Amino acid sequence: MKQSNWTIMGKGGVGKSFCTWLLAQYFIELKRNTYFADTDPTNATFSAFPEINAKHINITDEELNIDQSSFDKLVNDIARHDAYSVIDTGSPSFLPMMNYLSQNGTFDALIEAGHQVIVHAPLVGGPAKRDTTQGIYGILESTKAQMVIWQNDYFGPVMQDGHDFTDTELYKKFADRILGVVHLPKKEETTFGRSIHNLIEKHQLLSACDAEDFPFAEKSRLDRFRQEVFGKLAVIGI
Repeated sequence: MKQSNWTIMGKGGVGKSFCTWLLAQYFIELKRNTYFADTDPTNATFSAFPEINAKHINITDEELNIDQSSFDKLVNDIARHDAYSVIDTGSPSFLPMMNYLSQNGTFDALIEAGHQVIVHAPLVGGPAKRDTTQGIYGILESTKAQMVIWQNDYFGPVMQDGHDFTDTELYKKFADRILGVVHLPKKEETTFGRSIHNLIEKHQLLSACDAEDFPFAEKSRLDRFRQEVFGKLAVIGI
């Protein structure tokens, strides 16, 4: 299986790297042969986790223009890796990267070479809902990639009044390319939020809670969360 997974969103601070963190752990738990890369030019969060061992590749120059040689190296690495890949991209490089992908037909070339190309994009509630919705629309309009929506209610509910994402015009237009939705409901900040924050601050994975001396209450919360997210990804078929 040749599958290339890219987490992309132009709006910063909406949990994109958190989604990448979860996706990488899903692949690790399944023991998949996966190439991990972090291309965020300002916040190399993904490559900071030793157990993920993501390669940091700066695909932009100091003015955030695409560095062709660096980007070509990334694509060559993905193409040569005859299995899975997960690439975390940065919001500051969103526009130049999308332009470069479009002009060079990068995703098209990977698809023609037998890769399944999947973009993972966060969709959040609150003030950033419009920006993330527009970002998702733009990605789907400008590429032929498939997509997984990460519906994150941390900033407020994305969908209200009993509606579902599948009811939206965005979904209806691109239903043939949207593989599914990973819903991340808002959880208690003082318990679950603190547990997640502590793991990320220590550059650890959810598997850290498997240790015998890990606090039981935290382990229970994190185990349930891990099973929920990984179960949703399995249903989608990632």
